[in-house]
Amino acid sequence: MDSRAPLAVTVKGTRSAIVVAAVGRIDMHTEHLWREQIEDACAENTTKRYVVVDLTGVAFLSIGAASLILRAHYHCLHRGRLLRVAAPTGPALSTLQVTGVGGLVAVYRDLEEALEPAGRFQW
Repeated sequence: MDSRAPLAVTVKGTRSAIVVAAVGRIDMHTEHLWREQIEDACAENTTKRYVVVDLTGVAFLSIGAASLILRAHYHCLHRGRLLRVAAPTGPALSTLQVTGVGGLVAVYRDLEEALEPAGRFQW
């Protein structure tokens, strides 16, 4: 994947989750699109229990964007949902670990594990 690729964000629903997937770079120039989709997913009037942020296609996650995940985590809790993050070994996971966000939010190795009801494969 080209690390300079623009950001593409998609949102899809599963039986128990709203998945916000990003592909490309999340930085100060692109994070607003991604942030809006996550905020909308947390606020959506639905019975889905989880909001899953899929970072498996992210080539770069800025430190500033990592803090948005923490804010979304609390926003989801306020709405009765749980936020989960799918972040394999790589740049996104490194940013989550360096910033400490990975210690506060449930982070999983891939999307499949993040969608598991029991969430037993957390990093």
